[in-house]
Amino acid sequence: MSIGKRLARIFRSWRFRGNDVENLKDKLDETYRNQTALLRQVRRGVADVATSRKRVELQLAALDQQAAQLDDEARQAVAHGNDDAARAVLTRKVTLEKAAADLRTRHADLVLEEDKLEAAALKIEQEVEAFRVRKDTLAARHTAAAARAEINSATRGINSSVSDVGQAVESAERRTRELEATADAVDELVAEGVVTKPGESSDDALRRRFDTALDSAEVDRQLEQISTPGKDDDGTDSLQR
Repeated sequence: MSIGKRLARIFRSWRFRGNDVENLKDKLDETYRNQTALLRQVRRGVADVATSRKRVELQLAALDQQAAQLDDEARQAVAHGNDDAARAVLTRKVTLEKAAADLRTRHADLVLEEDKLEAAALKIEQEVEAFRVRKDTLAARHTAAAARAEINSATRGINSSVSDVGQAVESAERRTRELEATADAVDELVAEGVVTKPGESSDDALRRRFDTALDSAEVDRQLEQISTPGKDDDGTDSLQR
């Protein structure tokens, strides 16, 4: 089964609940480790097959060298007229050639197996790399989404705080205006003698109130005199006199 199909099965089997995002990251990391371990295993298999192939190649080279030596021995035996020795040497050569044929068959099988394992290793490596990119991309997207969520939450909190502070400031300003108006009214009452000053007795406040009233009446009389010229204080017309 390919890595893509295995990942599809994994994703279909997961259900997102409370901490499932963290569980997903852990499972992705675990899957990546497993696939990396599988890739290392396949690569070791390729190396083992390559080692066996090279060993067979060394054995074939040794058999070929022995076969060449047997040919020389057979020619020398024939040259010396020793046909029996020549036949014995050739018999040994036939045995070597059969062994060499078996080794060549084994060598061909090893080459084929090595090619298959190399192709499998290359495919797994590509799939593992693609999965790693997807995993890292998903982790980056999750980090960005979490940061964006935190920023949005912070922004909402700031806006709410600013709104609350604005309302508090407006309330404080309104209360301040009320206190200022009350203080002004008290100052006026104190000035008129209605309210006693700090350390002032009620009698002193009453006298100050009377003085203020008299002063106000005198001011009104003078204003009336100014508005109706030609009258003395006794009400006679100054112009007639």
